[in-house]
Formats: sequence, C-alpha cells, structure tokens
Amino acid sequence: MQPCEISIPESARFSLYHQGKGNMLDHLLVCRNMLAHYKSSEVHNELIHDESIAFATEDKFPESDHAPVIAEFEIPDSV
Repeated sequence: MQPCEISIPESARFSLYHQGKGNMLDHLLVCRNMLAHYKSSEVHNELIHDESIAFATEDKFPESDHAPVIAEFEIPDSV
C-alpha cells in the first residue's frame, strides 16, 4: 500500500493544523494494482484552523478540524 499524498509538495502536505504546525493525519492508501491508474492528489487545507486547545471551542469552529484529502484515478474502459 502506498500513500497518495506522496505526490503533494511537503509544504502543503497536512490535513490537520495543531499548535501552528501542519500534520498529515488523514491518508488515502492505494494498492499496487490501482497505483498504475493514479493521477494526482489534493489536500484542501487552505481554510482549516488550528485545533489546539486555545482554538478548540465548538462555538468558534463547529466544522471539522480535518482537511479533505482527494485522489484522482483514471481507469480505462478495457479494465
């Protein structure tokens, strides 16, 4: 199994922000057979907030602390 986020630049490779530091906690793993059809990955972390204790109130930030992780595959019709 291979993590799809390996193709994302290291500076953008985080799905949770904690105490000022990005962490990649959410992963999409792909098997070798599917790796041949893998195209790209994205982590939509532009709007996530720091979930550390100072910012952790549900009143302030009721949405998820984690960023969506997306992988794109291209599977030919002949498969």
